[in-house]
Amino acid sequence: MVELDQRRLADDLATLAKSRFSSEYSDFACGRWEFCMLRNQSGKEEEERVVAHDTPAVATPLGQSLQYLNELLETHFERDSIRYARIIRISENACIIPHRDYLELDGNFVRVHLVIDTNARCYNTEEHKIFQMRLGEIWFLDASLPHSAGCFSSTPRLHLVVDIDGARVPEGVVRNVEQPLARIAVIDVRKEWTNEALECILGFSEIISEANYREIVAILAKIHFFYKVDCQAMYGWLNEICRRRGDPALIEKSVSLERFYLADRAAGEVMLY
Repeated sequence: MVELDQRRLADDLATLAKSRFSSEYSDFACGRWEFCMLRNQSGKEEEERVVAHDTPAVATPLGQSLQYLNELLETHFERDSIRYARIIRISENACIIPHRDYLELDGNFVRVHLVIDTNARCYNTEEHKIFQMRLGEIWFLDASLPHSAGCFSSTPRLHLVVDIDGARVPEGVVRNVEQPLARIAVIDVRKEWTNEALECILGFSEIISEANYREIVAILAKIHFFYKVDCQAMYGWLNEICRRRGDPALIEKSVSLERFYLADRAAGEVMLY
């Protein structure tokens, strides 16, 4: 837990509100999910994709201009272990499609989140679990597990997301915090998943087409935020919807989708669907 200086943080948030955010990884988003780079391998803001490397990250011009956020990185993370630092913003009614990270990398990172702006309608999921990250909390997430995040309010959610050297344990890299990397249990208020709900979902087989495929994927990706079901279940539903539809192109697309987000993807590969 970090005790944030709200006045100084507000100055940096105002700068970020006027900054350019990248949509480089928009194929992972259902809605508006974007980021800006504060530190990377080269120190150049145009280096937007995460690649495996083993040298300390260099601050970009934007990262240097955000004095308080830069100070948070220097104070609470071991500098030489940082490989990337980004501000990730999720906007209204958007989520990240359930996925596993780092599949495309020939290397190993560990991902740590510091929450700098959030609200009660923001959630993270990991397999069948749902939880909320509160302001000022530092979280380690096992990005090798299927996971997602969503914002269902009119106010965007912003996290300072740090990729650290995978050879280091987060407890050895994060410092000067109270109760580092702790998880606070939350009551799961999601609805129970039923066979009736499943049949409603599979009813998309009557209407799914190339024209509405992406919209249906977005609906399926959000269901686990509101029902007690594993986040990766959406791929089984999607495959069955397309099988019932009987469209070979949609079946092939759905198999590729599951492979890309959960099993295997090449460096630089983009999923168009």
